[in-house]
Amino acid sequence: MKTRTGDHRPRSAAALAEPSPITALRDLLATAFAADIAAVSPMVCEILRGEITVHATPERRAMIRNALVVLARQSGELALEVARELRARFDAKIAPGDDPMAKTSRLSIDELSLMDETHLAIDMALDQCAARMREQTSKEVFQLTARVCMLLGREGLVDAENPILPRVFARSLLDALHTLHFRGEAQLAVFRAFGPALLHIAADIYNHANKMLIERGVLAEFNAQHGEPVSRARAGHAGEIPTDQGTLDSILDRLLSGRGDRLPS
Repeated sequence: MKTRTGDHRPRSAAALAEPSPITALRDLLATAFAADIAAVSPMVCEILRGEITVHATPERRAMIRNALVVLARQSGELALEVARELRARFDAKIAPGDDPMAKTSRLSIDELSLMDETHLAIDMALDQCAARMREQTSKEVFQLTARVCMLLGREGLVDAENPILPRVFARSLLDALHTLHFRGEAQLAVFRAFGPALLHIAADIYNHANKMLIERGVLAEFNAQHGEPVSRARAGHAGEIPTDQGTLDSILDRLLSGRGDRLPS
């Protein structure tokens, strides 16, 4: 998997050329995630192919087989939708006012009445996937959140306002699957099959995002994670954004106090 994903140097170079750092960050996250989703889709198809043999009911086997065929044929379209979804969610979260996508499920009332249990299972799968991704990338997410706060001129970001959390990536994939007409059990099966790959994808993307912003001078010497003090590799330079110890400690404290436990769907 590592040979297929994680090399986002061309996308990072393109992001460095973007005049707006926040737009550069958004586009890097979206294009990198989309590229990795396309890269791992063949592996996800293999996971689905394996699941066909372990399910006893003909209906379940047919559903997974159909989902496999659609994914194999439309992995490129899925990548495009993933990029579009992530950009939209990123923009919605940094815009003033309520996030219109915060509770988007894209299911009609009629659909919900017919598949309440499946809808709940999808929400649970989303929660579990986002939690695993966040646990594995906690240091990278913490550092990137600090840089986003600096770019937005904010003292801190609660989860519902944070455009770079793993849940944003997971929800973007889930909604992109829905756009490609994966519904109910098929949507759930394909999303779960992507789960192992997402754990590998996320860390690489966050590393590229942090490095890109470091190259642009955004908290270039900020190197901290929960429970550890801020460290500085070298003294700050005149003309850069503030990097004195007091400022960085203040940012760390505000982020810790403003961190929520869950991002609404």
